[in-house]
Amino acid sequence: MKLARYAPSLISLSLLACGAAGERSAMAPSAGYAAPGYPQPEAMAAEAPSEEAAAPAPAATAGLEMADRSAAAGVRAGEWDDNANYRDFLEYLEGAESGPTAGLDVSVRRFVVVKDKAGKAVPNCRLSVSDEKQHTVELSTLASGRALLFPRAEGLSGKRLTVSARCGSSTASAKHDLSGSDGVITLALADGRILPTTRTIDVAFVLDTTGSMSEEIAAVKATLAKVASTLETPLSSVRVGLVEYKDKSDDFVTRVYPMTTDIAAFQKKIAHIDANGGGDMPEDMNSGLAKAIDNLQWSEQSVARMTFVIADAPPHLDYGSKYTDSMRRASKKGIKVFTIAASGMNDVGQLVFRQIAQYTGGTNMFVLRGGAGPQSTGAGDAKSGCGGTHENYQSGNLDQLITRKIKSELASVDRDPTRIAGLGKDENAKPCSERLVVAE
Repeated sequence: MKLARYAPSLISLSLLACGAAGERSAMAPSAGYAAPGYPQPEAMAAEAPSEEAAAPAPAATAGLEMADRSAAAGVRAGEWDDNANYRDFLEYLEGAESGPTAGLDVSVRRFVVVKDKAGKAVPNCRLSVSDEKQHTVELSTLASGRALLFPRAEGLSGKRLTVSARCGSSTASAKHDLSGSDGVITLALADGRILPTTRTIDVAFVLDTTGSMSEEIAAVKATLAKVASTLETPLSSVRVGLVEYKDKSDDFVTRVYPMTTDIAAFQKKIAHIDANGGGDMPEDMNSGLAKAIDNLQWSEQSVARMTFVIADAPPHLDYGSKYTDSMRRASKKGIKVFTIAASGMNDVGQLVFRQIAQYTGGTNMFVLRGGAGPQSTGAGDAKSGCGGTHENYQSGNLDQLITRKIKSELASVDRDPTRIAGLGKDENAKPCSERLVVAE
């Protein structure tokens, strides 16, 4: 496949400090609004080709020390947001002559926003969107109180949509005219939102553990320590899980490490993970992503759910499992997917990773060590129009960027859900004073 060497400008993202905003709190299980479609916890038997993670090897301590050494050296990464620069992204897709974009029409976009009577974001609302032919799509609001809808990609037709939200016992509905390529559907609840006293966030890693991924594996291990130290507070907690994947020619294809709040024990359990296997350029990322979306025990009570896919090779597009199916299921469950392309990612992988992140509301990151193929050329070296003082992408150590995204997602519960970067106009096309970035 050939892609035009078109690289969109990138916006800088930072974060707000986490904190409560004085909404009603509740400790009962009913306090959180349940997102749809969650599987019940299940035993992940050592089936072929997938198997549940084994107990940690005696070398666990050595593995953690390796992670610390790697963190000190620093795996640097940059980031861009294709929803904040949506029109740039559509132009980029038009440069793809063929390939995995076929049949995935994201040329029409809507942000479905659910807010309470005070205008605050309401996460975990079940959304139902129907067209005039009664074709229905289900989604779930993210921590920001928003859900991304791509009507054409979801098979919705016509110019009129009916949208409804159920948030616990509260409901709202609206009719929406699909004129224009970009817009907002706002649903306002009659009462205040109800959030649990301790806000929990689910974080999963989908990790390519084939032979060339040793530094990225170490960075993930280092990230867990930072997550634990910065987000475990009386007002917030974190559940972590991981799926490692390889390819069909290896000893196993996927291995699942279930969600847990015991990060120290989880670190020990994954300490034995190392980079080996693989061979041909593509790997079975499709199976790894599917396992994460479908088999990790995502909590219905968590205010946010995030997945980080980290790889240096594209998925096998000739395998039965489709990454597009997994990203649609992620949207239904309110799981935001962030993709991280390690050094050497090719054009196909770049396209796939940007699609997944854009469709689910995440961002695409790329490792800067030695460049990440076409992702770090062009936009990677350009300067923004803001006085030439900021690079067009945010960069930093990979573990720092991941931790920052987790903190920012948790903080989005208390931001204005109607302030949406890239709505109506790309951020990189705005004067610097008008660009929507999240202030630190």
